[in-house]
Amino acid sequence: MSEITAKEGKTLFAFTNEVFERAIEAYRSHISLAESLEFYRVMKTGKSLGYVVIPSDIFEHTIKKLYAVDRGFLLEKWYESGLWNGSYLSIKFHDQDPLEVVERFMKASLWNMDEFVMNQCRGKIEVKCFSPSLSLEFVEMLAKFLQGMFTSFGYSVKSNKCLRGIVIIELENAKETQTPRTIEVVG
Repeated sequence: MSEITAKEGKTLFAFTNEVFERAIEAYRSHISLAESLEFYRVMKTGKSLGYVVIPSDIFEHTIKKLYAVDRGFLLEKWYESGLWNGSYLSIKFHDQDPLEVVERFMKASLWNMDEFVMNQCRGKIEVKCFSPSLSLEFVEMLAKFLQGMFTSFGYSVKSNKCLRGIVIIELENAKETQTPRTIEVVG
């Protein structure tokens, strides 16, 4: 703390007051400091990846128009984006488990997703995304994005099921054998 206060030109008292004020703000917002810091990190990463925030109704309208005209091109671009994002996350967070990074990233960036679940066991992953508000077009793009992202981590798609509001993808990696675990994100 002494190092930080010296660098910031603050007294220890002023610094601790600021820390407590921020903690109280977070508490009143019903989030922890850890959650707010994690959200900030992911949003900053999204900004580095070139993400922009747009209203979902405008996004959906634009996607439906483009999807009707050139579905193949659009899905290819989402897959490529997933590949690039996965590669970027692997490099940026090289010292962390890439699947845990994906879990945190998806939790913070999929605002319109009710549930995102990853089950991992012995080199296989099952990804499930649920939200009744998601159009089939969005679901297919999300599936392509996830496929690209997991491909960048060395996984291949075993099966892919897309319905309006539902994505279920099974992936496998023959080189990896891990103990079973479940990662669940509820939006």
